[in-house]
Amino acid sequence: DCYVCGFNFEEIYGERGKDFIEVHHLQPLSTLEEATEINPETDLVPLCANCHRMIHRSQNYVLTIDELQAIIKKGAN
Repeated sequence: DCYVCGFNFEEIYGERGKDFIEVHHLQPLSTLEEATEINPETDLVPLCANCHRMIHRSQNYVLTIDELQAIIKKGAN
């Protein structure tokens, strides 16, 4: 399930969507200055394609998970 919005590809697309999700690096790879070991448990979160694109929408500012969740929550009101 998407960590931000809860979207589940299998629920919507059936077998075609099973085990499908994008992965977001909490620390953008472009900010790493040297080779860094990535811990999947603490450094990555599963996101649907929509949430992932919105986080990276601006090249100058990558949103945090909390910022995107706040935008979604505000939009739902």
